[in-house]
Amino acid sequence: MIKDVLVDVGSKEIRLAILEDGEVSEIQIEKNEGQSLVGNIYRGKVVRVLSGMQSAFIDIGIDKNAYLYVKDVLPAKCDENGDLLTPTDHLPDISELLKPGREITVQVIKDALGEKGPRVTTLISIAGRYTVLLPQDNTIGISKRIENQEECQRLKSIAEAFKPDKAGLIVRTAAENINEGLLADDINALSSLWESIREREIKGRVPRLIYSEPGIIGHAIREHLSSSVNRFLVNHRETYEKIISLLNIEAPDLKSRVEYYDKEYDMFEYYHVQSALKEALSRKVWLKSGAYLVFDYTEALTVIDVNSGKFVGKTDLEQTAYEINIEAANAVARQIRLRNLSGIIIVDFIDMHKKEHREQLIQHLRDAVKADKIQTVVVGMTSLGLVEMTRKKVRLPLSKHCIVPK
Repeated sequence: MIKDVLVDVGSKEIRLAILEDGEVSEIQIEKNEGQSLVGNIYRGKVVRVLSGMQSAFIDIGIDKNAYLYVKDVLPAKCDENGDLLTPTDHLPDISELLKPGREITVQVIKDALGEKGPRVTTLISIAGRYTVLLPQDNTIGISKRIENQEECQRLKSIAEAFKPDKAGLIVRTAAENINEGLLADDINALSSLWESIREREIKGRVPRLIYSEPGIIGHAIREHLSSSVNRFLVNHRETYEKIISLLNIEAPDLKSRVEYYDKEYDMFEYYHVQSALKEALSRKVWLKSGAYLVFDYTEALTVIDVNSGKFVGKTDLEQTAYEINIEAANAVARQIRLRNLSGIIIVDFIDMHKKEHREQLIQHLRDAVKADKIQTVVVGMTSLGLVEMTRKKVRLPLSKHCIVPK
């Protein structure tokens, strides 16, 4: 797969697009005002403790108090794949863990949405290019996307050698096949960063910000700029020069991947990002076959309806439905990423009578969502023939950053 990253720096916002084999797969937008808080760490104060809701509200110094659930107060535990394990049974009463007025360090894990404030956790995690540091854990996890067991063992051995005492590590997918020195440098940098955060945690007014996650450009460099990227295009000279200066220190071998886009015509127009953006904000999305998808949003969930449209097939009804559904599954997976949908997602595919067709569709959809870095789970098909999915809520959906066409 050929992967390109486009960074469009404007006066009011920064837009980022990910292209995979020339097709737009992801769009992110960050306003110069109202940036995402996800990843930020605050020293806050407990305002209210609600035992009946097993939650607390924390003043972190912004307009809305943050929401803290009891599971996000308990000690962190990860499995061997790096997945955070959260207990579900025998949870203690949150009033036993927190009292109003207590000062507490929390990290934002979900942005505020509507009337809801941001969601926070006391289980801090700090991401680097190759690893994630878990200061309250003491285990080592390896990304489940690294399938080679010998490589997993090699990475685990390196992590064990450089892991700080009384802290855990998750080795990320990007660490696959990198040399020991790079991995060690990443771990040491995160350890030093955590020590500086701990120092800022001790003194100062409460509430206050003690660590700010890099903005959309810094996030893109960390998450997407690697040896597997074909090009990292930036259309703003000053931003381009800052990235090159950063890479001179941190990763000189990646400088050749970064290019300054100086053409007169709009970068997003040239690479068809504008048309993908328009499609991602539309209620109806047409497929190449003539079938189409319809997206409807409620406060509780997203519903996607698959319609045959102009596609009539060439054989029988069952085969026609199967062909449409497979094409639709690919489009659903892509649109979920493009639109940054999250929470509960229900897909109403065209009815199929053959069990093997239904099973193949579910497996195809599960394979299609594997490219998504945000955790996406295809639960299965209900007795009514509806496919249930969930996608982790992190940042606001694309529609919250743009004007949705009618």
